[in-house]
Amino acid sequence: MRELASTNLPVEDLQLPPDPARDELLKADTKAVAGRRIPEILSLSELGSPDLSQRAVLLPRANTLSGFNFHNRRFGRLLNAAGRVQLFNPEIVLVKFKGARHVAAIRVGSGQELQAARALVHRPDVQFAELDEYETRESFPDDPLITNQWHHQVLGSAQAWALNRGQSFIRIAIVDAPFQMDHPDLSPHVVDGWDADQNVAITNSSGIDHSTLCAGLAAAVVNNGVGIAGMGNCAILPININGAISEMYDAVIWAADHGVRVVNISWTGGDSDTLNAAGAYLEATDRGILIMAGGNADAAPYATNQPDVYCISMTDAADNMQSLAGPQVDFAAPGWNIYSTVTGGGYDFASGTSYSAPVFAGVAAVLMSINPTLGPDDVIGILKATAYQPDGWPSGQWNEFYGWGRIDFASAASVTEATLPMITGIVLSNGQARVTASYRAGATYSLWRSDSLEGNWFPVSDVVTATNSNSISLIDPSPPDSSAFYRITSP
Repeated sequence: MRELASTNLPVEDLQLPPDPARDELLKADTKAVAGRRIPEILSLSELGSPDLSQRAVLLPRANTLSGFNFHNRRFGRLLNAAGRVQLFNPEIVLVKFKGARHVAAIRVGSGQELQAARALVHRPDVQFAELDEYETRESFPDDPLITNQWHHQVLGSAQAWALNRGQSFIRIAIVDAPFQMDHPDLSPHVVDGWDADQNVAITNSSGIDHSTLCAGLAAAVVNNGVGIAGMGNCAILPININGAISEMYDAVIWAADHGVRVVNISWTGGDSDTLNAAGAYLEATDRGILIMAGGNADAAPYATNQPDVYCISMTDAADNMQSLAGPQVDFAAPGWNIYSTVTGGGYDFASGTSYSAPVFAGVAAVLMSINPTLGPDDVIGILKATAYQPDGWPSGQWNEFYGWGRIDFASAASVTEATLPMITGIVLSNGQARVTASYRAGATYSLWRSDSLEGNWFPVSDVVTATNSNSISLIDPSPPDSSAFYRITSP
């Protein structure tokens, strides 16, 4: 890429939508963010210093000034491989030192960012270095062409919901400007979120359409007699960003550290090394999955497939591909002329890989609800094994348009259900509940309890287990006085 000068640009030149609600909350005249430190400016010669890693600031504790620069319209610019202007956060280079837990921020003089990144990658202690690019939302508006929520029929949602409609202990983060948190079809599932720019909690938001559409596709309430249905009844929360890679990284790390297992980022950037490091952290810390938009047909080509970021391409009602092909694609999902929630408590159609991504996220969350012990590799393996391959495309092969295939919710839910051990008996005796199930040697088993079949399931603590060649017994030492339902899970 060819470097251009850092500059101030008006909103209309950025092709980024204005966000008046967030702009009113942000104090654009101050750089300070509570709990964050602005990195010191280093000269290019100092980038060779042996103690450089000590002078870098880890992203969860760094104030990269991405929000300040965004709201003051101060950006660096590059010409990317497609000949388009790519905006980046000036003065900041993102670097991962080998053996370090987190990506860090290094600050250099304005105009020296690209030179600094190129110098850093030659250090033997550096795993990667890249600019803090501002990414873009992957969507575009369109008129309705097909009936509302056609994607549920295509994916077999009704069959999947017969097994499980999703559980609130599985949470989905929508990383974007916040969605409308009090939308009537979302609010029963909404929990407080976090602002990755200002490092504060988000408890309410009137929202923007892009993120509200995403939230509805993932988790609008199923079977509540109101509006539409998301993919499942999982909890959902907003994490605010302005679009910088560093903010996305912080968002994923915060989600992982706060028990969020599914993170959706409907923006470009799925080929970023920094975001791949965040995805790996999410997997290792909370057995979670990072999902991103696969790129619309007019998006700049991606260069690589990151192993810990799952990019989703977009299909229409006839399973035709409507988005960017390339090595980044992992799966396909409906996203063309798709119907969901918008601000003001309303509903509308939209198209984009921005929307195929939260459909995938909602499906993944429901699979985790069916068997919470499944790890990310288990969930992805099930989705690969059950994916639909259009036009006779061979099963088990990857394709640059569809990835491993267009997801099949019904089949994936059925296979996930089959991973649960079959309960053969429940006996109440001496104030304890003994639950017996079929046993497979070498597997790990957990006992879960709920007060209703459609309620929340919680792991039972202090379980006592006993096994023989064919069965396992798990004893709940403190069952409730009223009725209870039990489930045994095993990956």
